[in-house]
Amino acid sequence: MATLSPQFNELLEADQKVIFAFGFNQQEEKWSKLAEKKTSTKAYEDGMRIVGLGTLVTKPEGTPIAFDDPAQGSRVRTVHTTYALGWRATMEMMMDDQHGIMNKMSSDLGESARDHRERLFWGMYDDFFTGTTYTGLESETMFSTTHTHVKTATTQSNMLSPAVALSTVGLEAMRTMAEITQSEEDRYIDVEQAVLVHHPNLKHQVDTLFDTQFEVDTSNNNINTVASNRTGFTSLSVPFITSTTAWTLHAPKGKNSITWNDRMPLKFFGSDDPDTQDRKHYAMYRASVMFREWRGNWGSNF
Repeated sequence: MATLSPQFNELLEADQKVIFAFGFNQQEEKWSKLAEKKTSTKAYEDGMRIVGLGTLVTKPEGTPIAFDDPAQGSRVRTVHTTYALGWRATMEMMMDDQHGIMNKMSSDLGESARDHRERLFWGMYDDFFTGTTYTGLESETMFSTTHTHVKTATTQSNMLSPAVALSTVGLEAMRTMAEITQSEEDRYIDVEQAVLVHHPNLKHQVDTLFDTQFEVDTSNNNINTVASNRTGFTSLSVPFITSTTAWTLHAPKGKNSITWNDRMPLKFFGSDDPDTQDRKHYAMYRASVMFREWRGNWGSNF
């Protein structure tokens, strides 16, 4: 398949006219604000969990010291995938285009690739609540009320249940849930809360919650406990996610285990067909997205 001159006969005319093409700038990249990008050198990336020791126990006088053993969890594998797109135009089309539109088409491959990378990453995010494609080291979804510890079989939740709308009450409940998160060894851990992810439908609500110094939607002057100058939260508004009402809170990238594996960075190629002299352009990259650990991520599937 190639772009032929008859398909774009208007571009062959040099008469002055308005040609609307490439008139908008894409939004800034979103996924890199949440995910850590790591370079990969293999066909896949494996992950596993090692669980340490429990807490100390009472040793009555004259009795032996109790012993404990570490434990190993299951292995999870993430396989990289190659993504590509090409564009081809005849020699005549390239030569006869009077407005330079065809010459700009190759750069549009860059925008196409950027759009695809966003959709790949946020497709994983859409899977975080109820999907089965992306699971962590315990073979569970990112957000669950039954995350199970390897050694003790005790469970923890990182999802508000019942779900709560994005609000002062919801954020306070989620912050509390984050503060009582325990490690696999049942130790209370310090996990930073930093990035609030939501659909643009909730942006006005987020701005109100973050920028209002007193309690929202009340007539009293109680302090707004979730204002950004108190929590340090930043907002990430993402049009690629499916749910317009769900919202999530995350530790900073590099601390939330959400990862972009870069097996082959985005590359662009160009060549001329030796038989037809058609001009060909390609965009290609190879990558995968994953998470391993649910701790550092909290959600409400409202």
